[in-house]
Amino acid sequence: MDRPADKLELHFEDQGSLPRPGLVGRVVRLVFGTMLLYGLFSMVTDGLGLFSSTVAPRSLDFWVFVAIAFHLTPYVINIGFGRRWRRRPQLVIAVLVLLLIAADFVLYGTWWAPPLGAFMWLWLVYFSAHLGGAFVLSTIIGTPGCEMRAFPHLWTLVTGRVTKEHYCPGPLDRLDKWETARHPV
Repeated sequence: MDRPADKLELHFEDQGSLPRPGLVGRVVRLVFGTMLLYGLFSMVTDGLGLFSSTVAPRSLDFWVFVAIAFHLTPYVINIGFGRRWRRRPQLVIAVLVLLLIAADFVLYGTWWAPPLGAFMWLWLVYFSAHLGGAFVLSTIIGTPGCEMRAFPHLWTLVTGRVTKEHYCPGPLDRLDKWETARHPV
């Protein structure tokens, strides 16, 4: 099946339609998952002080991660939960951030303060835990297609109830197809 032009338009496939990741695909998923879970560990152990400050984070890595998380959040929500909310998760985050910046100005006289910091911390912890956990779980159980379907795929393995699959909107779909073509099952 060709990938849809709009990546946020969901196209769930019947179970068994998509290739399972091979060794290379699983290693890449494990690396991504490990990176996200390491970031989660850092946020939980060290990050709370940063987010409760009235000084905005100065690390370029932090702001790059925020941009990546903002971009990927609709995929995590829509594909992970099987929803068709398109970009609404991004809109909710953007509106909350703007409201919290306004609250920070009123309460603290600066744009970065504990209300915005706490929200950013909660959102990034959730994002890292959900996506990182999905990457690691998909590595272990060989989830076909998108790693965000790893939790429903585990449900299928445990209960025998069929769940839908979804292609990976990122580069892993091409990697899985390449690997399947090189090493057919």
